[in-house]
Formats: sequence, C-alpha cells, structure tokens
Amino acid sequence: MKQLKDWFVPWLSTAREYNTGILDKAWAKPDYGRLMLNENPLPPSEKVIRAVTDILSKGNRYPDSMLRLRTRLGKLHNQGPDNIGLCNGSSEIIDCMMRIFLQPGDEFIISTPTFELFPPRAELAGGKVVSVPLRKEDLQYDVDGMLKAITPKTKLMLVINPNNPTGIFIDDKDLIRFCETGIPLCIDEAYLDYHPEIPSKDFLLRKYPQVFLSHTFSKAYGFAGIRFGYVVGTEEMVKAFNAMFLPWNVSLMAMAAAEAILDNPEEVAAKVKHNNRWMEIFTKELVQVGLKPFPAHGNYMLIDATMTGKTTAEILAAGMEMERIFLKSIKTIHGRDGYFRVPPGVDEENERFVRFVRNYFGKK
Repeated sequence: MKQLKDWFVPWLSTAREYNTGILDKAWAKPDYGRLMLNENPLPPSEKVIRAVTDILSKGNRYPDSMLRLRTRLGKLHNQGPDNIGLCNGSSEIIDCMMRIFLQPGDEFIISTPTFELFPPRAELAGGKVVSVPLRKEDLQYDVDGMLKAITPKTKLMLVINPNNPTGIFIDDKDLIRFCETGIPLCIDEAYLDYHPEIPSKDFLLRKYPQVFLSHTFSKAYGFAGIRFGYVVGTEEMVKAFNAMFLPWNVSLMAMAAAEAILDNPEEVAAKVKHNNRWMEIFTKELVQVGLKPFPAHGNYMLIDATMTGKTTAEILAAGMEMERIFLKSIKTIHGRDGYFRVPPGVDEENERFVRFVRNYFGKK
C-alpha cells in the first residue's frame, strides 16, 4: 500500500515554505514591537469598524459580485468594473497567477531578494523559479539580466514597484522592455499608495494585454487582517483570475470595510503621513550611526549594516534583547550578511527602534 506522501503531487515536497511563525511569536508577546512584516501600525477608523459591524447583520447571505465596489476601483485606474477582480488580499493573486500561467516545468522570472511568498507559490504549481540578483552597485533591477534569462519555457515574469525589500522604483523605459517581450507580466503595486505622486502603471494595459496589476489594502489602507485586494487587467485577464478565484472569496465584511475607507481618503492620507514622517526620522538616525538605509518608498526600509561586521541574526537578536522589538531577517545579498528591514510602528515602538539604533550601532 502506498504511503500518504506518495499520493501528493511530486512538487509539493520540494516547494519552499513561506514561514509565518513570527506572527505566533508576535501575538504571544504583545509587549514586543511588531517591526517585521510591513504591517500598518494604525488601526481601522471608527467609520470602518462601524461599516463592518453593520454588515454583520446580513452575514447569513452570500455576497454578490460587488459591482459597486469594482466600479469605484476601476475608476481609480481609468478602467471599467470588468477590469477589476476582487480577492482575499493580493496573496490570492500571487497564488492564482501561478496556476493560471504555469504548468510543471514552466519558468517564472523574478529578481532576488523579493517578497518571499512568490517562489513557494510558483513551486507549488510545479513551476521553476528563475532568480536574477539585483544589481550589486545600487540594488536596482538587473533588467538586462532578467531579459537574458528568458527561455522558451518562460511563462511569467514579476516586477514589484516599488520593490520589496529594497523600496526602489523601476524606470518606465525599463518596465516597457519587459512588456515588449509579450510574456505575461505581473506588476505588483502593493506599496504604491505611500507615494501617490507616482501614478499606477495601468496605462500599460491599453497596449500590453498580457500585463496585469496587483493591489492590496494590507499596507497603506491598514487591512492586513481584514484581507482585501484586487487585480487590474483586460477583461480577458480578469475573467481568467475570476475563474481561478474561489467563489465568494471576498467577505461582506471586507467589502464593507473597503467601501468605508474609500469614502474616507483622509484616513489613508493620515496613515501615509505617519509612515513617511517616521521613514525620514529612521533615515536620519541610521545615517548618523554609519549605516546605509535604502530609499523608503513603501512602509519598510532596507538597511545595510554589513560594514559593522554584525550578522543579520546578531542584529535581530540584539533588537529583541535590548528593546523587545521584532525585526525582519533578510538573507545574504551578493554574499554579504548584515542586512535587515524595518517598517514604522506606532510612535512608542519607533522610539524604541531609534534607541536600539543609537545604543547598538552608535556606541563604540
């Protein structure tokens, strides 16, 4: 008789894991600063809470197609409601895009480092992840390297704009080079709301039907636990995603929260202001102690501390010991250890991080 594992698809055992264990630790230690997963530290407003509470009275009913919400989101991108597919956070886009475009053995081109959920979801579809390191001199996309990595097996490519974890925007001329390949391209705009002066790349959809955009309300909108996101694409592209999404994947509660916060853009503006103010403070403090912070265009900052000789593991352990803060581990980049990442928390958490920077890196 076969063992249970022998019934599993063969690529299940070799796919990488996206480990969320740090969340168990964070919830178990509420006195620790949660400066590790790019969460928005400011909770939903009373308007959002009231909208969610009110819709609970209809929680016994299945949701409809949420035409009103899709229409509103479509207008943000100069698109119609059928160009918007709603989902349970952009994580669902990541999962579904792999199953839409990849068959076992197909290739998915990404930069590295990147958001660590992409590789395991590609591998769980049987795909092969082709990772191209960021440029060594500035940690910008190696566009030439990614284009050279294309083979007949390449079926999907990814650009995060601004990139996670480096926070760097890609130039339009380079982005168009990817579009011109004709290969399906996901442009992930999860953090674009932190710099609204930078427009979405939705204009590319008019010329390149194989391009689609991924958006989430988990960041600037502060809905990480509410779970809401959407994909933007041609009607044909969105139909493909809707076929792959589970029915009723967006709850009435998430819909109500999304509509409520869209009615109150000042709530998002306040959260963005809080984030960007602390990003400026962090930058100043880090530079003063000799570290190298990369431009913070999202709600996170990549920090190069390799010149100190401290490893990433040592830095994270010191943060937990000295100020009781969780920080994000970053794997080696071009063979160098000592990178870490931080998003702003609430004021008190941020003040603890500043103390940690001064005391750990500033004292010789």
